[in-house]
Amino acid sequence: MAYKTVKDNARPAIVRMTGTVRTQMESLLFSRYPTKEWATFIVFGVHESAQECVITIADVLAPRPGDLNPDIPIVEFHEQYRVRAAMFLRTSDIFIGVIHSHPQGVPVLPSSLDDDMDDYYRDYFSGFSKARIYFSLIVSMDRNGNFSLSGRGWIEGRIYAVQELITVSPSQIKRDSKVPKRINDPEYRERLRRLYGEPAATRLLNSTVVIAGCSGTGAPAANVLARAGVGRFILVDPERLEKSNLERVHGSYAKHFVEEPYPFKVETLRELILRINPAAEVIAIVGNIVQPLVRDHIVTADLLLCCTDTNYSRVAAAELAFRYLVPSLDVGVLLEGQEGAVNHEVGQITVYAPGLPCAYCLDLVDPWAAAVELMPEEEKKRRREEAWAAVERGEVAAPYWRDVPGLPTVGHFTSLAGAMVASYGIGWLTGTFSPPRNFIQFDILSQNFGFVGFDARSKPGCYCETLIGHSAQAAAYTLVAAPEHWPEPRILNF
Repeated sequence: MAYKTVKDNARPAIVRMTGTVRTQMESLLFSRYPTKEWATFIVFGVHESAQECVITIADVLAPRPGDLNPDIPIVEFHEQYRVRAAMFLRTSDIFIGVIHSHPQGVPVLPSSLDDDMDDYYRDYFSGFSKARIYFSLIVSMDRNGNFSLSGRGWIEGRIYAVQELITVSPSQIKRDSKVPKRINDPEYRERLRRLYGEPAATRLLNSTVVIAGCSGTGAPAANVLARAGVGRFILVDPERLEKSNLERVHGSYAKHFVEEPYPFKVETLRELILRINPAAEVIAIVGNIVQPLVRDHIVTADLLLCCTDTNYSRVAAAELAFRYLVPSLDVGVLLEGQEGAVNHEVGQITVYAPGLPCAYCLDLVDPWAAAVELMPEEEKKRRREEAWAAVERGEVAAPYWRDVPGLPTVGHFTSLAGAMVASYGIGWLTGTFSPPRNFIQFDILSQNFGFVGFDARSKPGCYCETLIGHSAQAAAYTLVAAPEHWPEPRILNF
C-alpha cells in the first residue's frame, strides 16, 4: 500500500519503548552507518482507542548471523529469520513488526521497496497471529546525532501513522515528536533554562502529565508543573469539591461553595492551570484511574502522578508502568498524633517504571483495603451485618468485615509532598535529575527527617517482570479493574 494512501487515511499512533530497548535497537540499526541500512523484527503490544493507538515495544527479535543479507546496502530478510519470527507469533499474545534504518541524510519516508516489504509481512504474519496487526518503523540519524522516526501500521484494516516516540529510562523520559511545540515566550522560562539547560524548557512544553487525584497532593503538584511550563495535562478525579477541601486543595476558593452542586475537583484545577499558563492544554476527566476511558488517555502521556490515597490506584499505577510503559510517581502522606499532639508527618514517594517492582512486590498494598475501596455500599453493609452476627455467635468478626480507617491530612503537609513529587517529575522529564531511590519515605518531625530510601527488586516471576510492554494483550492478567457500580467516566467540555 503506497505511503500517500496511508498518510491520507491514517489515524495517529504513538510508539513507547524503554531506554534499554532503544539502546539495543540503535546499536543494531546504525551498525552499518552512514551509507547502509540494517533492520530487526520488533515484538510489541497494542492499545487501541477510538481516536488513536499506542504500541509498546517489548523487545527486539534481533537478527542472528545469516538472518539478513550483509552483502547489499539495503535490507534483505532471509527465510530462517522470517520463520523464527512466525514461530514466536504462534506462541505469543503480542505481535511482530519491522524496524529498519535509512542511510544518513535520507528522509524517513517509505520507499516503493518499503511498500512491498510491508505488504508482504502484513499478510505473512497474519497467518500466524491471533489478530491482523502489523507495524513498520523507519529511523535515521544525522551527522549531529539527531534522531528521526516515522512509521505506519494496520490493525484489522484500520491504518495508523506514527506521530511520536516516547522513551522511558531511569534517568529521563523523552518524547520525539514529528511536530514538536516551539517556545514563543522565552522570558517566562528564563530561570528554568539557566538552571537546567536550553532543552529542558522545550521538553516540558512538549510533555503530557497525568494527575490522578486532584486534591491535597495532586493540586499543588499541578501548580508546580504549570509554573514550570508543562504543556499538556490530563486531570483525573471522580469527586466534587467539599468545603473541607478549601484547607488543602490549591485552586479552590470560597466562591466555589456559593451554590450547589459544588464544582468537580478537575474543574477547579483546570482553572488554576490556565490562570498560570493560558496556552496549556488541559483535559479534565471525571473518572477513575482504573476505568477504560481514563486508561485510553493515560497511555498517551509521558508521566503519571498518582496522587490518590487508595490501594487500588497504587496497583493500577504500577500496572500501567510495566504493561503500558507509562512511568509513575506515586505519593502518599500520613499524619499521626493523639490528644492534640502531632508525632509524625510521613511522606512516601514510590517510582513505578518498566523493570522496577510493582506495588505488590514492595508490599505496599493491603488486599482487604483495596477490596473495600471497590465494594458497593450494599456489599459493605451486608458484610458488616454478617460480622455483627458472627460476634453474637461468639465467633471472630474479621473474616466477614474489618474497618479501614481513613487517613487524616492537612494542607501544609500535602502541599509539601505534592510539590516534591512534581519536582522529581520535572527532573525525570528534562533528564536533569531523578529521585535518589526508587522508594523514599521521610518524616519531617523526626531527626534527620527520618529518611528511608532503597532500590528493591521485583519478586521472581511477578507480572511486573514477565509482562513488560504487553499492553492490552495482557488484559487477562490485570490486577485491578473498575467495578460495575461506578458511574461511567466523562470528559468535561468547556
